[in-house]
Amino acid sequence: MPNATRTQWIKTKESKSVTLSDYLSSSKFVNALFLKVAWVACVVGGNSYGLGVVFAMLCLNIYQRNIAADWPYAVGLGLFGLVLDSAWMHFGVLDYASSASLSIAGITLAPLWIVLLWVAVGLSLNHGLIFFVERPLIGGLLVGASAPFSYMAGERFGAVVIPSYENLVVLGLVWFVVYYALFSLTKYVNGKTAEQDDSAPAAQSI
Repeated sequence: MPNATRTQWIKTKESKSVTLSDYLSSSKFVNALFLKVAWVACVVGGNSYGLGVVFAMLCLNIYQRNIAADWPYAVGLGLFGLVLDSAWMHFGVLDYASSASLSIAGITLAPLWIVLLWVAVGLSLNHGLIFFVERPLIGGLLVGASAPFSYMAGERFGAVVIPSYENLVVLGLVWFVVYYALFSLTKYVNGKTAEQDDSAPAAQSI
């Protein structure tokens, strides 16, 4: 069922904690690994490698019947990331000049691999990132704090150029706001979905 993963997590969050062996054998852990691999593939390998890994993540979500719940996040974040990272370029916060950037109607946009990374995040929200979805503030703070290091690592691999390291502060703050809002929104949607799933049997029995 498309909503089964989200509903099951919400119903079990108040129960006993899952053991490490249970987590390591779960699809959430597999998804988290895919997200890490996607970062390396996109940043180091570029468009072709990133496309391959994200396609594998998409196939896994389809196989696990999660795609109906995940595709709005994947598509929405892909478009959002395209706009946001293109804005970074035009305002001089970041430079993807060494990457194969997209171009539409003469307007230079962020490269495909960064869009694929946003898609990978969308495919992971209710799986590998569900811990942070249930704790939006913690998730936002960790993402905001780690964002500068992520960009510095990307610069070392030649994927991005940071004109001024003062820009890393801006990036960290924006990432905190974006991911705090994203995790909070996903948590809200999950809660509403769980309520609807719980009320459906009662309505049918009337």
